[in-house]
Amino acid sequence: MSRSRPLPALLLVVALLAGACGGGGVPTAGRLQPFRIALDYTANVDYLGIYVAKTLGYFEDEGIRPVILPYSGAPAETLLSAGKTDLGLTYPPNIPAYRASGLDYEAVAGLTQVNTINIAVLASSPYHSVAQLSGKLYGGFGVTSDKPILLDVFRKAGVQNPVYREVNLGVDAYVALAHHRVAYSITYGGIDDVTAELNGVHLRQWPIKEFLGAAFSFPDDAFVAMHAAIKAHPGLFRRALAALARGYEYAAHHPAAAESILLRDNPTALAGAKRVIDATGAHIAPQLLTRSGTWGRMDNADFAGLTRILVHGGLIPAAKAPPASSDFTNALLP
Repeated sequence: MSRSRPLPALLLVVALLAGACGGGGVPTAGRLQPFRIALDYTANVDYLGIYVAKTLGYFEDEGIRPVILPYSGAPAETLLSAGKTDLGLTYPPNIPAYRASGLDYEAVAGLTQVNTINIAVLASSPYHSVAQLSGKLYGGFGVTSDKPILLDVFRKAGVQNPVYREVNLGVDAYVALAHHRVAYSITYGGIDDVTAELNGVHLRQWPIKEFLGAAFSFPDDAFVAMHAAIKAHPGLFRRALAALARGYEYAAHHPAAAESILLRDNPTALAGAKRVIDATGAHIAPQLLTRSGTWGRMDNADFAGLTRILVHGGLIPAAKAPPASSDFTNALLP
């Protein structure tokens, strides 16, 4: 799952909160103010807007020197709570779960403006409906929200007493499926499925939003920041997000040029990957903006239904469920 990294146990976050620096203050040095952005995976087209903003000088226009932190295996929540980054990327279902555990952070921009997350099986598999997957082995990535979400999908598909079995994967979902290690997994439209096709792996997919509706309206990925850091430096975050918005708007309108920038800025990580970047970039570009051409905005529907699913699935105690309106803010976006 290229855009969702494994979650540590929620208790780890609580422990970090007890002893870590959570202010996320940003130091100033010289004319440009450093601003740290932590990536949640190896270089890929999710980051087109980041590298465009860096290369075309959009950050500099805002008085910012971007410090891009490569993926280290640590989720954004761990880095933010320890004061190691100012902005991170996370899978939106993580947000209400971590906030219920005590992490005071919020989403400040949605990376995509549509949800493209699918349940996937091999096209050659015997599974022709989602209901058939109850009890079959799921290839996951240690994401704690997967269980309540998939169980709810099975119920919506007509399974009265769904069964969930999971194994954590150390490879891309399509690779595990191709080697018959698992029966089904999660893919992201325009990323994983396109990459699979380029590698000769044909998939059958069901968009999760077809089963869960508004509860799966959230963006595939979200930029997140600590509330204390935002409160201390609101102007800095507004300027950083203004640069990112320009970057993602450019990528949406000029995907080929944005892909060239991404490849040029990551020559080692993306050596030999031009075919994949070109194909996935062309698919993701239309997902970056709303129909009116704006980037980053979210609403209550992105989190309200999702939180209900996580509460019903036992991941979040009902008494600690955060209100959806506090999971995100649009106030920092241009």
